[in-house]
Amino acid sequence: MYLRRAEMRDLPQIETIIQDGKELLRAQNIDQWQGNYPDTKVLVDDIQNGHTMVLVDHNEVLGTAAVIPAPDKSYTGIDGEWLTKDDHYVSIHRVAVSAKHRGQGLSGKLFDAMFAEIDKAATVDGIRIDTHPQNKGMQHVIKKNGFH
Repeated sequence: MYLRRAEMRDLPQIETIIQDGKELLRAQNIDQWQGNYPDTKVLVDDIQNGHTMVLVDHNEVLGTAAVIPAPDKSYTGIDGEWLTKDDHYVSIHRVAVSAKHRGQGLSGKLFDAMFAEIDKAATVDGIRIDTHPQNKGMQHVIKKNGFH
C-alpha cells in the first residue's frame, strides 16, 4: 500500500469513492456533499493541478484526498482563526475512502502517508482541515490525527 499523486486514469475510481462518501453522508442525514459538489470538474482540476493524492494497493485506489497549497481560497473568510497565520500551510479537502474497504483503518493510513509526504516540504508549517458540523465521523478522524 502506498500514496501517490493521482493521474487522470484514476478518475473513475476517485469518482466512485467520492460517490461512496456522498451516499454515506446521505444515509446519516448530513447535507455535506449532497448535490453536485464535489463534481467531476472539481476532481479533474485537482488531478490536473497535482493536488489529488491516492492511497493505492494492487492498482486499486482505496482512498483519496486533495492537498491544496496556500493560499487556499476556501479559507479567506472563516468564522474563527487558524494556528498558523501565514501562507506556509497546505489544506486537506475531499477526503474519502472506498466503501468496499471501510473499517480497515484506511483513513489513518491515508493521513499518515499524506503527513509523510507533506513533511518533505520544508516550507510547510501547518496543515488545515475542516468538515461539516454534523460529520462526526470525519471530526473523529481529524481529531485522531492530531488536529486542533
